[in-house]
Amino acid sequence: MSEIKKLLDFNRVLCLSPHPDDVEYSMGGTILKFTDTHFDILCLTQGGDCDETTSLHRLGEVSKSWEKASTTNYELFFTNHQFLKDLAEDEWINYIEKMFTNNIEYDCIITPSEFDSHFEHTLVSSFGWPLTRIKPISLMEYYSPSTLEKWIPNMFIDISNVYDTKLEMLKQFESQQHRSYFSRKTIDGFHTNFQCSKKGLSYIERFNLKQVFTI
Repeated sequence: MSEIKKLLDFNRVLCLSPHPDDVEYSMGGTILKFTDTHFDILCLTQGGDCDETTSLHRLGEVSKSWEKASTTNYELFFTNHQFLKDLAEDEWINYIEKMFTNNIEYDCIITPSEFDSHFEHTLVSSFGWPLTRIKPISLMEYYSPSTLEKWIPNMFIDISNVYDTKLEMLKQFESQQHRSYFSRKTIDGFHTNFQCSKKGLSYIERFNLKQVFTI
């Protein structure tokens, strides 16, 4: 049996990252694993509001992170906005439509989780339904370090074979290494799940499928 190289048979996926490192931390292994799916990674800002590490330097960390990747099935995009508050919600949606979804045929959009302790993550999560209101674009949410327990994943992706590469990618976010969620112990805990472990899946990433279209 040949190894599956596409994520749910998607050809092209748009991943929304509110801040630098959100997509890499939450679903970097999935991108590394599914090499026949192309992932456009759109980093919306230079970091969080009131975060002392927010700067252009963090965008450079994103690029350095992907230089450590063992695949080329991605493209990075950065806006010229420092904070999410630079644009209103409708302006962000119009921007993403104008620059991406109106011009590129996406099979899926992946956003942060709906239930999240970071208000900027929940804001970007709310972009998903408007962006898929007209076209048959599937919609998924990824699990991040700030996702709340009330959020329930319904898809688990085994990233054990690419986990070491993902760890090297996360080390490139030098400005964030002092955060508790960048410690090796916490990173390992983030990627483990009891039900998955007892089924032989050592390291996983979690998603919630909101809507899936098969064309």
